[in-house]
Amino acid sequence: MTLEERSNLVLAAARVLYVNGQATEETVAAAEQLGRALGLRAKVMPRWGELRLECEHNDGRLIDQVAADPTGVDMDRVASTVRAIEDVGAGRLTPQAAAAAIAAIAQAQPAPTWLFALAAGAGAVAPARSLFAISSARRCA
Repeated sequence: MTLEERSNLVLAAARVLYVNGQATEETVAAAEQLGRALGLRAKVMPRWGELRLECEHNDGRLIDQVAADPTGVDMDRVASTVRAIEDVGAGRLTPQAAAAAIAAIAQAQPAPTWLFALAAGAGAVAPARSLFAISSARRCA
């Protein structure tokens, strides 16, 4: 892959993480990790509405930016992107395959709203149930 192709991969991965709810610091760290795996010194600078990337390699230096509004949350996309980055670093995924995977992840349909509501409801009930069990145990003691 050329310097430009590798930097585009880093920027695409960072964008998927950034716009889908990953913490900013973790987005920057993951992008820099991917850059190292690709033989780059990559620095990601997030700003509201955009991501800026500076990459350096023996071949030269590249600066690029992409529009990115961090207004959504899709943790499936985040988890899939993190796995792809880890797989590149471990040598289980080629950079070309990672580029295709991240493009597919970016276009994946979000989880249905009913599934989110079900998970949120289950998460809300769990602490109440634990609190009920603790208070019942105290009354029995």
